[in-house]
Amino acid sequence: MSVARQVVAAAFPIALAAATARAQDGWPMPVEDPLLGSLIEEALSRNPDVVAARETALAAEQRPAQARSRPDPMLSTLYTNDGWSPSLGTEDMTTLGFMASQELSLWGKRGLRGDIATREAGQAGYQAERVRRGLTAAVKRAYYGLVLSRHLLELVHDQEDILRQIEGVARARYTVGQGAQQDVLRVQVEVSRIEGLRTEQEGEAEIRLAELNRLLARPGEAPLETTTRLALRPLRVGRDQLLEWAGTASPEVKGATLGTERAALATSLAKKEYKPDFNVQAGYMNRGGLDPMWQAGVGVTIPVHRKRLAAGVAEAEAQVRAVQSASDSLKLQVRFRTQERLAQLKTAEKLATLYDQGIVPQDRMSVEAALANYQTGKVPFIAVLEALMTLYNDRATHLRLLANHELTLASLEEASLDATSVMGSSMSGMGSR
Repeated sequence: MSVARQVVAAAFPIALAAATARAQDGWPMPVEDPLLGSLIEEALSRNPDVVAARETALAAEQRPAQARSRPDPMLSTLYTNDGWSPSLGTEDMTTLGFMASQELSLWGKRGLRGDIATREAGQAGYQAERVRRGLTAAVKRAYYGLVLSRHLLELVHDQEDILRQIEGVARARYTVGQGAQQDVLRVQVEVSRIEGLRTEQEGEAEIRLAELNRLLARPGEAPLETTTRLALRPLRVGRDQLLEWAGTASPEVKGATLGTERAALATSLAKKEYKPDFNVQAGYMNRGGLDPMWQAGVGVTIPVHRKRLAAGVAEAEAQVRAVQSASDSLKLQVRFRTQERLAQLKTAEKLATLYDQGIVPQDRMSVEAALANYQTGKVPFIAVLEALMTLYNDRATHLRLLANHELTLASLEEASLDATSVMGSSMSGMGSR
């Protein structure tokens, strides 16, 4: 391990661990889908954005050692000749000199510069953690988008089968004079609509698969079989616990804490600029056959431009206040986003349960009743069609609610400052209402 990495690891083990071991962040909803878990691991190991962020953090780890080191010494040679003709060894003032000089920065200035670079390296580590968290959430969004599209595609096929069966019933009633030709034509129109919905969903699934392959750095056409069935996974963690977790897990908040420390160190460094720096020199002068000469000296910088130094201190102190306020703002933003996502989860859970246990079962009974009454001539065919379309629209809505619940869980784990977007689908409806 390099010296710089040892310094960073010794000073900020939490920052480095957070950047390299996300599994230890205490997230209470681990990935239960083995396929999704393997996809996340693959993405974290292969995605170019993660690789770039990791290498950037590694590069930043090399800066503290550079900041703490002294400037390189300077070696120089000088020949002084007395007279026009070379006279080394014959004239007293003719010398061949060798000089060495070294700048010395005392008062702890180099240590402060190293500490500042260490904080900057920690911030780069947290930036890498943000990329990892963002990628994990993006993989989950693409994965559940793909699963949702395939579920909706199955729903399209299911609806098509039912419509063809109803078409047979309508045709049979029309044949015996109990139904109207318009009923047969109407159901044929709905079957044709299904063709468009199937094409639309196939395209949506293809897009989600391509997105997932991009995140995994796979070829765009690489296939992926999914067997996951969307199901509600209620969040079994208290609100206060999650709010506290988000405040400690956010890379932006942790980075802002280091930023505050860095600004305070920069203020201390600015104050130390009132102290002088030194330069030591030593030289040896060869005079040929005559006795050699030597010299030594010390140089001192004189910080006489007090207004410039005072302005530097004032700037650093103002930066401390600005960074602290920005850190407080980040904490408030993270808390708000967490509250927002918890509210979205609560809403999605209630609606998904309502659709699963109430609306969809009631829709099924409505379809059965409408079909039975149509066969006996008690209701018109449009009542059957409307009941059927309502059933499949509500089933599609239920699937979207389940997918959006997973998306919100992913956003909650991501602990980002961005608003949580709803997982869209090009399938706005399973048919006419």
